[in-house]
Amino acid sequence: MLNSTNNTATQHQGAEVLKASAATEASYELREVQERLAQALAVFRGCKVALAFSGGTDSSLLLKILAQQSQQYGGAVYPLMVSTVMHPQGEVAEAQALCQQLGIELHTLFLDELPIIKHNPENRCYLCKHALMSKLKAQAQALGCSVLLDGTNADDLKQYRPGIKALQELQIISPLAQANITKAQVRSMLQALGLKTARKPSSPCLATRFPYGTTLEKEQLQAIGAAEDALHQLGFYNVRVRAHPHEQLLRLELDRDQLGQVLAQREQILAILHQVAGYKYFSLDLEGFHSGSMDKTLDEQTIAKQKAQQKLNLSPAIPHQAS
Repeated sequence: MLNSTNNTATQHQGAEVLKASAATEASYELREVQERLAQALAVFRGCKVALAFSGGTDSSLLLKILAQQSQQYGGAVYPLMVSTVMHPQGEVAEAQALCQQLGIELHTLFLDELPIIKHNPENRCYLCKHALMSKLKAQAQALGCSVLLDGTNADDLKQYRPGIKALQELQIISPLAQANITKAQVRSMLQALGLKTARKPSSPCLATRFPYGTTLEKEQLQAIGAAEDALHQLGFYNVRVRAHPHEQLLRLELDRDQLGQVLAQREQILAILHQVAGYKYFSLDLEGFHSGSMDKTLDEQTIAKQKAQQKLNLSPAIPHQAS
């Protein structure tokens, strides 16, 4: 009996040691990532810097650290946000709330990019990003900023992201990618900083909900965005309502660990989806949420070629002027 008790105590102590060791290792990794990012941003100390700000995880982390840096070393950070028909309208309010929390003014511009990508071409992301970043860069220059930063991270460079070409052409600087920081590491740093955006799901352009070659309509985009917002309110985390207009079908993508909740909330989900006009059929994607699932229709050669071209200038950026 005594030996059994001793064995149990020993096993418990061993588990605690392993748990403490894992926590120490995670803490060390977090500090190392924080140091890499600090080094990437150090070149902007004392400068007026503009940030392409969406209110999402990546740009929120940059805004927080740049704000701390400007308080310590001088200079300033100007968050610039573009309100568009392609993004859920609630994003602006959330971004404004974070800026108020940090005591920083949010500069909001408007862009109607729908005429540019009306027929949802395969290079949609490039066309949209180029128009958006051109507008932000002009505003940054008007504010006297030496550089425009964005939140592209290391994971983005490994995925199909045609918009990265626009960043290259316009010389937009991506500190997270420079420091080889992933989305998971961004969330860990946000959590350490106590920002609730650590748990915020990604919310890409609403055009990604439609097949390439589909004529995009403002009303349809807004209806899809409203449906996803309502599904978030039901407790679903990653949500995509993929529209297939020719089939009159809406395909719902949710995280795999939440697929089991669908039948229990079936009536509420259907009521939400029925609000999107023009659709008669509603399906649940059994593969679950998959970022960029509409890209499956692209041939592998197109995707491989684009990924090979996604090489940002990862050397430290030297601002042209400081103030």
